[in-house]
Amino acid sequence: MINKTRKYFSFFGILAATVNRKLQSFNCMIHAILSNKMPEITKLLLLKQLKPINLYSTNKK
Repeated sequence: MINKTRKYFSFFGILAATVNRKLQSFNCMIHAILSNKMPEITKLLLLKQLKPINLYSTNKK
């Protein structure tokens, strides 16, 4: 008698592979958006940063 082992994909294996593929797709999409928009985002953040009114304030009377 020869036993042939059959390899089947489990439901959870297929589900994990699908989820992994979707997460990788979302990760690539977010990376592409950020790499294109990063100079614009940094420029806006630098324009909006809070700056002190007087750099060297003294009590003048």
